[in-house]
Amino acid sequence: MTADLAELLEINRLRLVARVVSNASHDVNNALQVIGGSAEMLSTRSTLGPTEQHRVNAIARQTERITTILDRLTSLTRPGAGGRQMVDLAQLADDAVALRAFALGRARIAVTVERVAGTTCAVSAERLRLLQVYLNLLLNVEVALENKPGASVRISFERSASDWVVSFIDNGPGLSDAGRASLADGAPIPPLGPGLSGLGLWLSARIAEQHGGKLEAGDGAAGTTITLRVRAAAQP
Repeated sequence: MTADLAELLEINRLRLVARVVSNASHDVNNALQVIGGSAEMLSTRSTLGPTEQHRVNAIARQTERITTILDRLTSLTRPGAGGRQMVDLAQLADDAVALRAFALGRARIAVTVERVAGTTCAVSAERLRLLQVYLNLLLNVEVALENKPGASVRISFERSASDWVVSFIDNGPGLSDAGRASLADGAPIPPLGPGLSGLGLWLSARIAEQHGGKLEAGDGAAGTTITLRVRAAAQP
C-alpha cells in the first residue's frame, strides 16, 4: 500500500467516524432530554423524601453534564463549523480540558486554567483549529507525565501589545534541544519520547502560523513551557 493511499484511507476513516459520532450524539441527546425532563417533573413532587429528592437532583445534574460533554464533542465533528469567528481563548481551554478530563484524571495530572479576571481573551480565529492545538498539547502532557508523582499542567493567559499569549506549563521532562530547535525553524520535529512522535506539535505550529501567530518552546531548565501567540481581536 502506498503512503498516499494509506493517508487517503485514514482521512476517509476519520470522516466516517465524525459522521457516526455526530449522529449518535443526536440520538443520545434526545434520550437525555427525556431523562432531564422527567427528573425536573419529579423534583417538584412534594411527596419525595430527602433521599429521593437528592437522587432526582443528581440525575438532573448528571444529565446536564453529559449534555454539555456531548455538545463539546460534536463541535469537533459538526459540518461547516470552520471559518473565522470570535473565540475566547480561556473558554477554549475549558472546553479542551473538559474533553480530556477523564484521561487527565486517569493519568493523575492536575490541570489549572488561570483566567484573567474580568477579561475576555478574544481573538478572530478558526475555533476548531485552535482547539486542535490545545488538544495536541494536552495529549503530549498526558503521555509525558502519566502517573508521575505531582504531575501538573498550568494554562495561563497574558495580553501583550498586539497578541494574546497562551502558555502551557508542565513539570515534565522538558523538550529536548533538538525538539526546541526544530520547533523554532519549522522543521519536522523528532520524536519527543515514547508515544510522542512530534507530529502534533509540528501541526500545531503550522496552525499558529495560519493565524498569523507562533508556537514557541520556553527555555526553562525544568519542565516544558509551550506558548501560543495569537493576534488579539480589535477592541470594539
